[in-house]
Amino acid sequence: MTTPHRQLKTGEIPNVRKQMSLRQQYTCPICSSSIAHGMVALDHCHRTGHVRATLCGLCNRNEGKVMKAARYMAPKGHPVWEDPIQWLRSLADYLEHHSKNPSGIIHPSFDLATGRQKPVKRNKKR
Repeated sequence: MTTPHRQLKTGEIPNVRKQMSLRQQYTCPICSSSIAHGMVALDHCHRTGHVRATLCGLCNRNEGKVMKAARYMAPKGHPVWEDPIQWLRSLADYLEHHSKNPSGIIHPSFDLATGRQKPVKRNKKR
């Protein structure tokens, strides 16, 4: 069974945003922080247009940036285009696995004395 579609009018956005935020108890579903009333974003899928939820402004911006960065230079047909949700799950699984099971080999760009990544040295333009 499919859900009927109804396109919002621009003037309806503030009311829908308020209703959804209230239903979510003014909590961002991504970071679980309290959503400040002025920082509520009505999140929607840029592929289908479907409204998903209200998010805090930071999570809304970063969700878009993560997908844009992940797809940067990825050819069409790559899993990040075909099934981005599965790709993100695989990325999270990969990071979690390696945080629990480190290789024991330290990359040369990491400074053991400071516990930080060394700054990248760039060639000066002449």
